[in-house]
Amino acid sequence: MRIDKDTADNIYKHNYTLTPSGMGATRANLLRILRSNDLVSWSSHEESGRVDRKAFTRYACGDANIFSKREVREAERSAVSIMIDCSGSMNYHGEIAVACQVAIQLCKILDKANSEFSVTGFYGNDTTVESDKAGASREILVRAERPVFIPFKKWGESLGKASSKLGAISQCAQGSTPDYSSIALAIEDLATRKEQRKVLFLLTDANGYHAEHMKYLQQLADKQRITLIAIGIGNTKVDQCFTHAENVRNIQDLTSASLNKVLKVLK
Repeated sequence: MRIDKDTADNIYKHNYTLTPSGMGATRANLLRILRSNDLVSWSSHEESGRVDRKAFTRYACGDANIFSKREVREAERSAVSIMIDCSGSMNYHGEIAVACQVAIQLCKILDKANSEFSVTGFYGNDTTVESDKAGASREILVRAERPVFIPFKKWGESLGKASSKLGAISQCAQGSTPDYSSIALAIEDLATRKEQRKVLFLLTDANGYHAEHMKYLQQLADKQRITLIAIGIGNTKVDQCFTHAENVRNIQDLTSASLNKVLKVLK
């Protein structure tokens, strides 16, 4: 699939500058939760360090521990993976365009939060494998679904460098939905990250998802201490598949009270 770079750049710029009503509060909440700043504090009653002026009274009484020291505690770092369902069904009612907007807005927040993050699309190619059945003249036709991944933004890649690829998300809906294998591999990839907090955002229409299969993936994510947040694009059944899930029908829903409630699990 060939996508015009100028078109992708324009889509990215448009979606990046969108200001949905109420987005300020959502952005502030996520920044407060995910921002990676070192924590600074001061300890008192030290034998050396900076003189604590408040301790002069104690010094007059013979206490020599009148110093304070600056303590820096490294903040908890976050690694966030955004997985986007790019199967053909995401193009039925414009779901892929909404997913593009949501992904870019999330990227904007994550970039300001100084979090490490990646954005990956997935779809499936169906292939038919023919093989002779032992002792019979007929052939067995096996249909296999091969997941294909689109690296819209790689780990460590700057948002500016990835902007054209992110703008192309809305043009990439195609193929089938290898949901189980794709999400399982995303969990496996995120589990190898060294950051303390790990979050997986899944943007999908959940078309054809098997609830029991997804519940197993939820258990797998929980075991790896990965917070999985499913954002259903449209009227989906993601809440029947995942613990933390909410639907959005358009970019305005990204600021909804119900979605903000789901996002609070990151605290």
